[in-house]
Amino acid sequence: MNKVILTGGSSGIGKAINLFLLEKGYEVLFTYFHNEDSAKEIETQYNNAKAYQIDFKSPFEMDKFSAEIEAFSPDILINNYYNGTFIDTYFHKTETEKFLNDFKNNIIPTLQITQECITIFRKKKLGRIINILTSSLNSPAMGTSVYNSNKAYLQQMSKSWAIENVKFGITCNSILPSFISTDFHKDMDERMKETILSGYPLKENLESKDISNVIDLCINGGKHFNGNHIFLDASHY
Repeated sequence: MNKVILTGGSSGIGKAINLFLLEKGYEVLFTYFHNEDSAKEIETQYNNAKAYQIDFKSPFEMDKFSAEIEAFSPDILINNYYNGTFIDTYFHKTETEKFLNDFKNNIIPTLQITQECITIFRKKKLGRIINILTSSLNSPAMGTSVYNSNKAYLQQMSKSWAIENVKFGITCNSILPSFISTDFHKDMDERMKETILSGYPLKENLESKDISNVIDLCINGGKHFNGNHIFLDASHY
């Protein structure tokens, strides 16, 4: 297994995972939308990297990407993409359209991509699905109801992916990291970041490289390593 589809691979945690896999020799087809400079830099640096620009909100672009996935014929899918914010506002102040739009813009594309990959994996009798979620599902911060509900949906869905496909040599595992300050949180209040980080039980806060090490386990852990939700939070919760 050496061909990876990675959604959201040009910044933050996704970029760290991307570089980790490329250094190990995997062939990675990764998506991006806004971070073109970063994506092109990765492509220039690694001949085993292929950047694919896509707006997941566009049905036309999703159809094109599905064809790209089929042609690429991946062995591994890493669902990392999320377009939205971690902390927004209180649940009772959140507009109904916000819940609907974030679900349509994040979860529906993830489901479509995963369906496409599972179809390919079943033909190969081999495949790996890895979902990047959040340890905030266990102890949510105030204002994270939209983000957490979407991640929780994927956590539940991954249980079905694991049980329905394991007999075809396909495993599905989820990684739930604690808070990591990345570009994804650039609009977040600095005092909130400090509050979250100060509560971490270790002196060293979680880094992207820690997630990459667990990615390796999910890929190479064997067919019995399936259906796990791996929390990277130093037993914070």
